[in-house]
Amino acid sequence: MSGFSILNLGEKPKRTTRSAGKKLFVICLLAVAMNIPGLFVQGLVNDRTQNSAQAAQRLGGVTGTEVVDPYQSVNRSLKYVLLFEGLVFLTYFIFETTSSKRMHPAQYLLVGVAQIIFYLLLLSFSEKVGFDVGFLIAGAATVTLLAANAAWVFRSSSLGMRALAVFAPLYGFIYVLLRLKDYALLVGAVASFAAVAAAMYLTRGVDWYGDLEAGEEAVSK
Repeated sequence: MSGFSILNLGEKPKRTTRSAGKKLFVICLLAVAMNIPGLFVQGLVNDRTQNSAQAAQRLGGVTGTEVVDPYQSVNRSLKYVLLFEGLVFLTYFIFETTSSKRMHPAQYLLVGVAQIIFYLLLLSFSEKVGFDVGFLIAGAATVTLLAANAAWVFRSSSLGMRALAVFAPLYGFIYVLLRLKDYALLVGAVASFAAVAAAMYLTRGVDWYGDLEAGEEAVSK
């Protein structure tokens, strides 16, 4: 029977652990990688902009500026893909480090894909109902999904409501930023600085060399 000692049921299986610092590094790489599908969406926007402008010239009666304006607004929003992918990922990471639940990199990837699809929704609805209404529809759908996903992943309705309270103003800020012209860069830079400062403060107690599972073990004791 000694040959079956490897099936010792009393022994807890070993779990693969990862430090918070390494996890954050992986998340940053994912945020940068999400620029690749963002470039695809930008190419789609450019093609449809050109086609719409040519169609307007053939038909006449509608100025090229009126037709192209929604596409220009969508194209401007794509310039902030990395910034807002990073902010959403950072929010989820802060939820992770301050709770007893872990989030797999694959789940971060799904969050990134949802944000890319936001731009596809924005483009699709802007063509039909204009940029303002299109942003409202696409933004509301994406914010709702991200908040619900937080509740699902962390198994906490309160974290889902916190996510809603964070992501709704964030997407509202995106809209305001897109409507600013002379101060867009200044506002974006100040907001980025404030976001990083908030992240530093909220993660001040994190042991970056320690295992992410440490918090879960402490809660279970």
